[in-house]
Amino acid sequence: MKHDDIDPRSCLAEIDEKEKPLCALSDRIWEYAETAFEEFQSAEALAAFLERDGFSVERGAYGIPTAFTGTFGTDGPRIGILGEFDALSGLNQTSGATRKESENPGANGHGCGHNLLGVGSVAAALAVKKYIQSGFPGTVVYYGCPGEEGGSGKAFMARSGAFSNLDCALAWHPSTLNMVYQNTSLANFQLQYTFHGVSAHAAGSPEMGRSALDALELMNVGINFLREHMLEKARVHYAITNTGGYSPNVVQNLAKGIYLVRAPKQGQALELSKRVEKIAAGAAMMTETTVEHRLLKSCANMISNRVMEQVLYDSMRELGTPKYSPEEYGLARRYADTAPAGAGRGYTDAVEERLNPENQKLLLSKKDDPFYDFIVPYEPMHLVRVEAGSTDVGDVSWMCPTVQLYAATWAPGTPGHSWQVVSQGKSSYAHKGMLFAGKALALTAMRLMRDPGLLERAGEEHRLALKGQTYIPIPGEIHPVPLGSVK
Repeated sequence: MKHDDIDPRSCLAEIDEKEKPLCALSDRIWEYAETAFEEFQSAEALAAFLERDGFSVERGAYGIPTAFTGTFGTDGPRIGILGEFDALSGLNQTSGATRKESENPGANGHGCGHNLLGVGSVAAALAVKKYIQSGFPGTVVYYGCPGEEGGSGKAFMARSGAFSNLDCALAWHPSTLNMVYQNTSLANFQLQYTFHGVSAHAAGSPEMGRSALDALELMNVGINFLREHMLEKARVHYAITNTGGYSPNVVQNLAKGIYLVRAPKQGQALELSKRVEKIAAGAAMMTETTVEHRLLKSCANMISNRVMEQVLYDSMRELGTPKYSPEEYGLARRYADTAPAGAGRGYTDAVEERLNPENQKLLLSKKDDPFYDFIVPYEPMHLVRVEAGSTDVGDVSWMCPTVQLYAATWAPGTPGHSWQVVSQGKSSYAHKGMLFAGKALALTAMRLMRDPGLLERAGEEHRLALKGQTYIPIPGEIHPVPLGSVK
């Protein structure tokens, strides 16, 4: 059989044949619900699944214990498929409950759907492997990427050389919509600030004390004034992680906070973080305390690739969305009814900012549907839209041409990082969206492997997009920090 005689769509049957074990794997990772850089059970479950299917697996890849790769093939185009599997702290939720409830309050939960994300990408890798086994020269690499939530695992992996030898990389994310991701994301730097003061009796000898907590509070006041004088799309968030103690009659000699500084481009985020550093120094000067800061991680903005976006959209259209039962529509409606006020704004914005008037009218008429069982039309943008969030997929996109899709796994109006996401994570319609994403990524990968001209055009677009820009890697002395150890 000639290479051109191999129908990529026939290889998608590999996903259908393994539907049950794939869904069971996703549910198991939902149960593990491990946070950044502590996903030992989740990473092992995914790595072992690939290994049993004939992939060559490297555990502890790039110096990160919970990172791994699964490779099949030795030559031809080299395609990377990105998988995530970390959860969020404090979001434990009873599966299938349509109200907020937990059997283990305060425990972790998959509030961003990464149990689905990691396994959907495994499904894609299986189908591409089948294509290679059918006689087409190529290599598929599954990247097990830990610590996306607040850890920028892919940025640490990129620093160590991951992704730089790929022809392209493919990714997806659970969502309420089926659509091609066209936007750029915010770059960020995450830093910990620690103030040191002098303890004293707050009533008996206050003049002897120097309050680290006062310094931290003044830092936050300064940042609030800074907000008026930074880029419109920039953001600064913080969490106070140590107030020094619980006794109000003591001048606190220690206070700590974590700050997440975001901006549309890496250079802008770095510049803003330096302004935050000056505010911290000023707060220390005002209170006669000392301050030290520590970079925890950073991630880059996303570099779009229109060539690959079109291939991905065509694949999604050809597949068509899954079919849903009346019971699934009914369940989705019950979840949609729990959405907070204003939750539909994201849908309206997505439609109005991306589509021509005719498509806007069509999709706005579907806003109140119980489940978004359609594909949002793809209209290439002349100007890249900056999204408010960040993703370390951005770091991958600086290494090679990268494309990403959203797949509907949640009811309309479902807020990200919410109990509703966790509760729907094992639903039948979440499984269907996961497998749809896997098929769309696989079909896209196979078509890119099949047509060297597409990969050449994608590569040229990538080179032009990076012209005049410089990637800022995480410094070598900074290491991944598990979420639970930042105190």
